Amino acid sequence: MSISCIAIDDDHHCLENLMAYMEKLPDLKLIQTFTEPLQALAEISLSNPVDIIFMDIEMPSLSGIELAGLLRQKTKYLVFTTAHSRYAIDAFKVQADAYLLKPYSIIHLAKTINNLYPTGTKAKHPFSILDDHFFYIPIKGENSDLIRIDLNELIATEEIGEDIQFKTTKSTFLSSKYNFTKTLKILKENSSFIQVTPTVVISKQHIKSVLDDKVLLSSETSFTVSESYIEPFANFLKNNSLQKNPHPGTIL
Repeated sequence: MSISCIAIDDDHHCLENLMAYMEKLPDLKLIQTFTEPLQALAEISLSNPVDIIFMDIEMPSLSGIELAGLLRQKTKYLVFTTAHSRYAIDAFKVQADAYLLKPYSIIHLAKTINNLYPTGTKAKHPFSILDDHFFYIPIKGENSDLIRIDLNELIATEEIGEDIQFKTTKSTFLSSKYNFTKTLKILKENSSFIQVTPTVVISKQHIKSVLDDKVLLSSETSFTVSESYIEPFANFLKNNSLQKNPHPGTIL
């Protein structure tokens, strides 16, 4: 597998480090490098899309955030490489797939690539949920703070209008809707979660009881299973039930 890459960084030393790391990761094929963001914009705009663009954020004449907004359609994955964690919210807004804080090691780079291309395939595994079983979300109306969501504490994720609600055992958090599709995809791929409506994914471990099509979860949270999701939900219950002949009135 060959993963085509472009690197943009006005710091020659950082760019050289990235190039050295990539030489040791055989799947990565570096096509172009740029130290001038305006030159990168002019050339990449006219070129074919690539698999990954690695991009610094603080650059002269045009920031990486601004440049990403102009070039996002030219890459499958966008990875920011920066020494400043304060840009994490802005990275979310331009649909970044990873955020490497300088100075990062080849191990950090390799882990990022593995998250994007798990098991050597080109199937995407977005960076918002990592192998550490937690992820961060930007909180609406909280001065753009990032809040850590632990998968073991997450009860349900629900799309509500233009926002996403994350219900945990500790609190309820509201974030912008823009990342919901990505989050939903990740949670659906996690065997600990199951979708019960077009806009709701719940944690299996927090299911307390099921009556008809209503599911009661931890923290007095409940949802009604939509018709199109009743069959897979019923199969989940059957596969995890000791009762072969359930009583009438249950979703089974």
